[in-house]
Amino acid sequence: MFAKKKIVASVAVLLAILLVGTVIASTIPAPVPTKDMSGEYRVAGRPDVSIEERVVKGEGIAGTNVNGYYIMRGDGIETRGPPRVPILVKGPEEPVVSEYTKLLISPSYERLEMEPGDERAFTVEVKHDENKSVLTQVFIESPPYSEYTIGENWVTVDPKSAEIAEAEVQEYNVTVEIPADAERGYYNAQIVFTNDTWPMPYPEMFPAYVNTCELSINVWRPPVVFFWPRDISDRVKAGKSYKYKIQLENTGDTAIAINPEIEGEKGRYEFIPFPYGYDEDRMPEEWLTIEAPATVPANSTATVNVTIAVPEDAFGWCATKLNLNIDDPSIEEWDEIVYMNLEVWKAPTTPYYDEFSVEQGDVFSVIVSAHQYAYDRYSGMEEEEPSFNTVLSAPNNVTVTLESTKTVKKREVSLGLGMKYGPWGPYPEDAASEDPYHVMFTEYSKTYEVTNATGGNWTLEILPIDVRDFEYTIAIGE
Repeated sequence: MFAKKKIVASVAVLLAILLVGTVIASTIPAPVPTKDMSGEYRVAGRPDVSIEERVVKGEGIAGTNVNGYYIMRGDGIETRGPPRVPILVKGPEEPVVSEYTKLLISPSYERLEMEPGDERAFTVEVKHDENKSVLTQVFIESPPYSEYTIGENWVTVDPKSAEIAEAEVQEYNVTVEIPADAERGYYNAQIVFTNDTWPMPYPEMFPAYVNTCELSINVWRPPVVFFWPRDISDRVKAGKSYKYKIQLENTGDTAIAINPEIEGEKGRYEFIPFPYGYDEDRMPEEWLTIEAPATVPANSTATVNVTIAVPEDAFGWCATKLNLNIDDPSIEEWDEIVYMNLEVWKAPTTPYYDEFSVEQGDVFSVIVSAHQYAYDRYSGMEEEEPSFNTVLSAPNNVTVTLESTKTVKKREVSLGLGMKYGPWGPYPEDAASEDPYHVMFTEYSKTYEVTNATGGNWTLEILPIDVRDFEYTIAIGE
């Protein structure tokens, strides 16, 4: 009995506490929002109601109490109570409207290559097809992101202003003058004919003018010193030395200093197996010996001699860069480098094997051949011809003594017109040389024949000497 009374009393106390809390909460004013924003809101169970309408009705939006409504934002998230900043449901943005006149400009792009002190002129034709006249006011605009800026008086346009009638063509004479002390580089600018700009949905640092002729000027100086080759790629043998020549020609009237040296990291040699290529700066400096004069005389030539001593234990690909350090301001730093790439090759010590079958009494022949291109020779062995150690074994493991029945040497000769062809490709030969003939391709082949052969499986062994690639043909029967 007493237990039931206690339970009833407890429930009554809890209900009283909840009632008091609700009364107190209703008397506490809601925090005032920091900013009122107009727009549309959704209230759970009710149609969309604007802020203004709900403020008039006293429904608690924009700073007054929210009497228990669920406020639902436009993105579907529900919140209860007064938001500090009402959440705006944005409508579609109004498109940016801009009026402009589009002219027909020819050329719309002009690219010039000029030296300091040069002057160049060209004509720009401007036309428009609208049913009104257009007033042009020409000015030069340089983009702010250009590394080199066109000077104020480099470009002049005549006339500076003109009124173009409907369907008429107005010519503008553009003159470009490069100062004698101008820095070499690429300069860009716009020849702007009207202030019209393309409409943009966002502000821009640089106006996008509608009626322009884009102007690009490459200010340069022709080099005084020329050199070749620029790339040296070769296959070399371990344990041997190779010599390369780099020719320089000075076309100026004063001597030009040079100081060839190895560029990049030194002392890193690493084997990189074919066919994965190679990386630069992997040839140790101690492999190379450089002999060069201090200057290239005026209106004359000079030679840089590079000797590479390949160690006995070297193999794989290696590379380096030789910076000639030519004191010619018209040559870029990256344009005075000779790239050297070497493949260190070791001749095989075991022969290539192949088996084939013949019938008793057959006649068969073996033709072994190899070919070389001019760039495919070892630099220090240009006069050596490829050869093979060829062995045939009969079915009873008896080695057959072979004698070549035919040897063929085939060459392709070019009238190089003063060009030589080395492992690095074509390059101008010495001026003193008058030999117009250059061997471009050489093919060697040897033929071996066997008559009244023993039937069964035969074995062919080929050990190439001074050969990188070879092929063979086995012909059975007459």
